[in-house]
Amino acid sequence: MIVFCEECGERYVIEADEIKGSAMIFICRVCNDIIRIPAPEKHHKPEEKEKNKAEKKK
Repeated sequence: MIVFCEECGERYVIEADEIKGSAMIFICRVCNDIIRIPAPEKHHKPEEKEKNKAEKKK
């Protein structure tokens, strides 16, 4: 994914598998602003969603 610093516009290329935990936080190398990237949501197969809903109802 491509991420831009909101302060100076510096561009970063981040791979989704580089994000460990719920977010990735780093400092912009140009302006020293803090950049926070939330972890991408995992997509479940439709049948897994239905299975999870059924289990929650029990």
